[in-house]
Parts: sequence; structure tokens; C-alpha cells
Amino acid sequence: MASSFGFDLKSLEVFVQVVETGNMTLAGQRLGMSQSSISQILANLEESLRVELMDRSIRPMEVTTAGRYFYDRATNLLRDARLTSQEMRKADYKLLRHVKVALVDSIVTAVGKPLIDVVRKRTQNWTVVTGQSHLHAHMLNSRQADLIISDDPLDNYSDLLRYRILREPFVLAVPNDYQGDGDIHAVMASYDFIRYSASSLIGQDVERYLRRIQCESAQRLQLDNSFAVVSAVASGIGCTITSPLCLFQSGIRQHQVKLLPLDESFYRNITLVTRQHELGDLPGMIARDCRAILHDSFLSEITDEYEWLLSEIEIGQE
Repeated sequence: MASSFGFDLKSLEVFVQVVETGNMTLAGQRLGMSQSSISQILANLEESLRVELMDRSIRPMEVTTAGRYFYDRATNLLRDARLTSQEMRKADYKLLRHVKVALVDSIVTAVGKPLIDVVRKRTQNWTVVTGQSHLHAHMLNSRQADLIISDDPLDNYSDLLRYRILREPFVLAVPNDYQGDGDIHAVMASYDFIRYSASSLIGQDVERYLRRIQCESAQRLQLDNSFAVVSAVASGIGCTITSPLCLFQSGIRQHQVKLLPLDESFYRNITLVTRQHELGDLPGMIARDCRAILHDSFLSEITDEYEWLLSEIEIGQE
């Protein structure tokens, strides 16, 4: 018996028939096997499990206490196996069984409904969760997610399929009444700096940037989502470094804050990442729809207000 479990479905079937008939010869007739084959499979099963399942000292033989426990488990396993076999034979493989999607928060407002519409049409069941982009790698690798749209492209994993959705610059966001120039050191001398949560990827990217340009700021304000961060800027509490998509996602119109280019540019990439050969053409369809929606809604709205962003934002190509 090669199975590492100590049993396989055939041995379970043999054991169940022996228990239900109380007779190896009759069990063999039901299964189209010889009595000797039934006896050998049962003996191998007991040896693998290291327990006596049938009491052969009495006639007719009876199931032991351990055998009764194993019988209950075996009948459940065989029932599940039969159901799986039936479902596989009649399944519609044009519809995926259950697709689990994880999204970075900032993509939801722009493409959430159209993305869900595509997933709904191509799957029998689906779930979508947002946030926690720092956990996306773990979610995908542990199969808690089948597909992610994230600012983490999981570059350290070579066996994944990736579709570039968007590259956008980080920008300096200040209250609308700010009258100075765009020098970040001057801005941060005038305002408290509003940080994203230290656990978020965007927060970590911003902190690395500030260290690189040697721009220190007091650790006073740390908020956990773009709406809260941009709202704080709009109300005049302070300034922040964010991205155009985060501003768009926050639901706060651009005229409530002022966007300024950073002295030294750095960028944020949004990428669709999935395991290879599992979801058919669904990832490509979602990527195409996301790009089209971002081009038609987000890009036109943000660049109408800030024309200089047009050359900085790149919607991913095929």
C-alpha cells in the first residue's frame, strides 16, 4: 500500500464492504474481487494503520472498537470521493469554481464594480477583499487568494504571472491655500507630515524616500487609509506624500488639495499577479478591463486638473 496515509480509496471500499457484509467472500462478490484479494487488502490496511480492525477470532467476524471508528470515517471519505467524482463529470469548466481576489485599497473605487462584474460572469462563486497589501504575497502563496491587484509585484517569486496595470508617480499633497513653491523641505517646514501606517507598503515606500532625500519630520500623525490621509490634508492639518490614484480613491476632489511634483521622482506600480495555468484567460480579461477603466475615468479626470501628470502616469500595455 503505497499511500502515505496508510490507506487509499480502494482499501476503504474493501473495508466498508467487509464490515457491512461480515463476510470476505460476499464483499469480494460485490466488488468483483477474489476472497484472497479482499483478505490481503484488509491485512495490509491493518498493518499500515497498526491496529486490528476486524476480530477474526469469532464467526462471523465482527468489527473491533477501533474498526468501528475507522468505519465511520471511511464511509464519510468515500461519500465525499463519490460526490467529487460526480461533480467533476458534470462540471462546467467554462466557469471557475471559486475565485478569491485581493485588491489594494486605492484600486477599488476606480475599477471595483467592473472587476467584480467580470469575475461574477466567469465563476460559480467569488470573494473579494481589500487592504493589507503587505500580506498579499502570503495570501497568494498560501492560496488564501487566487489573484491580487497590488503595489507588491512579488518580484522574488519567479513562477507567477504578472500584468502591469498602472505606473504612477508619488506626489506631494498640500492644503489648497498653500502659496509656496514645491520644495519638499520648505513644505515640511510649514506643515506637519501626515504618514500612512508603517505596516502599509505605501507607508514604507514613502519612509524610504524621505530617508533617501534626507528629509526628517516628527512622527506625529500616522493614519491607516488614503481617505483619512487626504481628508487631513484637505482640512489643513498637514501635508503628505501620496499617489494620484490614492487621491482619486479617497473621493475628495483634487481642488480640495494641491498636488505638487516631488523634487526627486519615484513611482508606484500596480500589478495584477496570479499563479500560472489556473484561471484560464480570466486574469488577462481583468487586466484589460482595469486598464481601460483607468484610462477612461481616472486618467482623464486627474490630468484635466494637473496636466503635468499626463506624461508621468502610464497605463499598462498588453
